[in-house]
Amino acid sequence: MSATTLPPQQAPQQPWKHTWRQTALSQQGTDSKMAPVVPRSGRVNKLDAELLDVEVSDMIREPVRKAFSLMDSRLADRYGAEVDLVIHGILFWLSVGAPQRRATYGQMVQNLAYAPTGRGFARRLWWLGLATVVGPYVWRRAVASMSARGWANQPANSSQGRAWLLVQRAERAARLVALVNFVGFLGAGQYRTVVERLLGLRLVSVRPQMSHTVSFEFLNRQLVWHAFTEFVMFAVPLVNAAKARAWVARQMRAAVGISASASVDPAVAALPPSVCAICVADAESPADADPDGELAHRAANPYVTPCGHTYCYVCIKMRMMAEADECACLRCGKIVDRIYRLAEPADPAEND
Repeated sequence: MSATTLPPQQAPQQPWKHTWRQTALSQQGTDSKMAPVVPRSGRVNKLDAELLDVEVSDMIREPVRKAFSLMDSRLADRYGAEVDLVIHGILFWLSVGAPQRRATYGQMVQNLAYAPTGRGFARRLWWLGLATVVGPYVWRRAVASMSARGWANQPANSSQGRAWLLVQRAERAARLVALVNFVGFLGAGQYRTVVERLLGLRLVSVRPQMSHTVSFEFLNRQLVWHAFTEFVMFAVPLVNAAKARAWVARQMRAAVGISASASVDPAVAALPPSVCAICVADAESPADADPDGELAHRAANPYVTPCGHTYCYVCIKMRMMAEADECACLRCGKIVDRIYRLAEPADPAEND
């Protein structure tokens, strides 16, 4: 019996490999037919960019207006529109108008730029500058000129009255269109302003991997400032200004080495023993503070200090309460931390 040669057997192919190859081939065909996806940026980034642009222009405008006010206080109000035009024009020319930028300074901080899509992109950017920089200036000056000439008070059937009414209706229509566009922006997140929608300019992320990052720097700054002001409003009423001032004065005198008696008024130190020095110091007129008028400022309900000087009970007690339960004697400058009735012996053990 002759041996027969069997054909070599093929290794069984695993079913999942065949399925994987078929799926990969079909996916490649689908990807080649799909349009490229343009990354979108967040609505919060675009709104924050607008706030940052406003902050930048305000930071530049403030010193310019102060410089004008130093020359003439009326220049800042008279040429305020021209100042805004120059500032906005320079900022637009240095940011959006510069090559390879296509974004304002606020948009660059938020990782945004106008997508260079469609025909005439550079020309549309310059139209954007005319609409956002020159347009508001022309409209502002036109309305101001009409108002200065009294067109608002003209009869409604006159040409001036009809022109003023048309201007008012145009402003209301512009606000309504801006509101509708903003609602659409909240829904789609593409066109932030009406001008951008008309020109077909969309803000996209410069680096798609950072398209979902949101800058909370402005919000954090506002929260920190709000918390600080709330703390100050809470803490200031708790601080006794007189106590703090007296404590600082004593510490400074001790640090410098000035004796307590150096701050004593010689005229007050020379008062008769029965006169309250606080009453004389708080006198409203020089005639009331005459040292010879002993009867006018004799201590009422007299109390004596540890240094042996007499004061009215109300005067010395109020001063001690105002300065952390201790004050400086007006006659010798020593610290007064307790008082005693004049008729009683000055025994510190009895008052502790």
